[in-house]
Amino acid sequence: MQRPLKSKNILIAAVVCGLAIVSSLLLTKNIDFVVYWRGVGEFLGGRQPLYGWLSGNGHPQEFRYPPLTVLFFLPLTRLPLRVAGVVWVLLAWLACASASALAIRKWNLKYSAKGVVLGCLLLAQFVVLFVKFGNVQPHLIALILLALLWAEERPLWSGLALAVATCFKVWPLFFVPWFLIRGRRLALAWAAAASVVLWTAPVLFFGWSRYDFLLHDFFNHVVALASDPESVWYSSQSLRGVFLRLLTHAVPPRDGYPDASFAGMSPALVGGLCLALSVAIYAYAVVSTWRAPQSRRYIWDAAGFAFFSFLQPFAMNSGLISLLPAILVGAHVYSAPPGEFSRAAKHAFLVACGFAALASATFWRPLQRWALMLGVDFWLMLALAATLVIAARGSRADKA
Repeated sequence: MQRPLKSKNILIAAVVCGLAIVSSLLLTKNIDFVVYWRGVGEFLGGRQPLYGWLSGNGHPQEFRYPPLTVLFFLPLTRLPLRVAGVVWVLLAWLACASASALAIRKWNLKYSAKGVVLGCLLLAQFVVLFVKFGNVQPHLIALILLALLWAEERPLWSGLALAVATCFKVWPLFFVPWFLIRGRRLALAWAAAASVVLWTAPVLFFGWSRYDFLLHDFFNHVVALASDPESVWYSSQSLRGVFLRLLTHAVPPRDGYPDASFAGMSPALVGGLCLALSVAIYAYAVVSTWRAPQSRRYIWDAAGFAFFSFLQPFAMNSGLISLLPAILVGAHVYSAPPGEFSRAAKHAFLVACGFAALASATFWRPLQRWALMLGVDFWLMLALAATLVIAARGSRADKA
């Protein structure tokens, strides 16, 4: 009985490997990766600073990661850009595929043929974008997912994965409350210990004075970007980005993008409301995760990635591979037999698929700019989050 299953798994693995290799060779444009490759390479060669308008590939494609990430990118700068870009994307494929396979096995996810098709529809544009841009997001999402999956059984590896993810961005700390659940706290302790080691290690490479200077330079650069964020992330799909575009005139259209605003509310008021709403949604997600029974906790784990995606201040569609765990569980919810999850959860998943189809239909056309300004991916994320929240709060008894 096991042989057909094993053969099926081998076939799936072969298809994924084929897609990874072909897409990496044909679709990789290194739009974001060239910033890492050139920024670190030119900095180490003494030809340009690590931060500022002259860093990376030039404004607005500046290098924006902490100085310790130089050590992670260093090996790739020894390769030609084209080769390094393909290796980088293949590593992203490997990380995401491995984390997904572990999630499917540990969470016991099952799919119908239609669920697989719809899940692929939701995921397709984000896979194409991550391959095209070559940004760091898929690596970080895979690390966070692995950290959650390993938290109870392999706390050391879980903590190390979370610590490495936070070397690049502060936003993986969004998931810290998920590790405060009993049975996961040791993983959080290992993450703290590993972070101390990782953030201290660059002293051996740079020396204390230079590392101290780079840390201050990085902080000043981040503060400067935060002072006028919409000038860089004007098509953000986050709650904050979409509401500022739609309800205020604070984000003027640029580079041919249309003006989608239909109200002239105060930017400070809208920003404050978005912050309050974000805090309330985050608190709800955290408390619900803590209170969830063990049988439904995996749904809240996956839902965390949907909340993370639209609650962060800036969510470009090129980085929404962050929805991968939520899509994996959403497709499982849709595929489940009648009675296991409510119809409302399945209908919400179909709504998310509808927004995905709309986004894909405008992907290579001028309508894409209208779709981005109206926040098509934001509404997709809301529908996907609703799918998981409804599914997590329901029970078999409710449908009996």
